[in-house]
Amino acid sequence: MEDYGFLTKRQMEVLGFRAQGYSQGEIAKLLGTSRENITIIDKRAREKVKKARTTIKIFESLEPVEITIPISINLFSAPQVIFHAADRHEIRVRYNSTTVIGILRRKAGNCIVGNSVVEPIKIKILRSGHIVV
Repeated sequence: MEDYGFLTKRQMEVLGFRAQGYSQGEIAKLLGTSRENITIIDKRAREKVKKARTTIKIFESLEPVEITIPISINLFSAPQVIFHAADRHEIRVRYNSTTVIGILRRKAGNCIVGNSVVEPIKIKILRSGHIVV
């Protein structure tokens, strides 16, 4: 059995024909039904797609952003890596560079020698702006 997610097989057929440029009347003739029925199927399918997109957007807004500070990077460059990743995901980090460096030294000190990262440091940037090392 094929999986159409939240859509029915008929809704997928109608959306597929619409994507190919067919009118609702043309689709009705192809599928042996009324234009009104195709209008209802098309409308309900588009509503489901819109809800699915909204759901995904909300879900993704809950997920933390995971990054890795690579080896050989200078510790003083690490905050910029974090801030850049946060910016790409529209997250405002709650800390300044000095605080981030302090957090990295405290939580991942075994990955740092002097001011060099010698082991990769895994970081989660939470939607709240906090970072977890």
